[in-house]
Amino acid sequence: MKTLIIGKIDNFVPFFNGFVNEDGTLILQENGDFSLTVDTGFSGGIALPESVLDEMGADLIDFGVFRLATGEEVELSIFWGKVRIGNDEIETWFIPGDSLLGMEFLSLACSLLSLDFEKEEVKLLE
Repeated sequence: MKTLIIGKIDNFVPFFNGFVNEDGTLILQENGDFSLTVDTGFSGGIALPESVLDEMGADLIDFGVFRLATGEEVELSIFWGKVRIGNDEIETWFIPGDSLLGMEFLSLACSLLSLDFEKEEVKLLE
């Protein structure tokens, strides 16, 4: 199985690093400008702060109602953009919020998510 990206686990929180390149693509790699938490409780795509979505130039495509972990329902903008992991490019949707990688995105990006708490590593594997 090919490793697509390796992240870290800090205080039991798995995360990958990323940055936005000059063409507005979110690049996930081992080092980057900010961290994106792997959130298995988030069934969606990717949540990013509005400033990062602006930097990406992500296209606003719709509005949707989302249920937060607190049970509260909120209406949020839905954006469309690109993510690159190694040589793989994935088109997906984004919402404004904390930097989170949701289960829908992870299912598009990989076939296996590996958590190694002893090594404090998280991996996306093909």
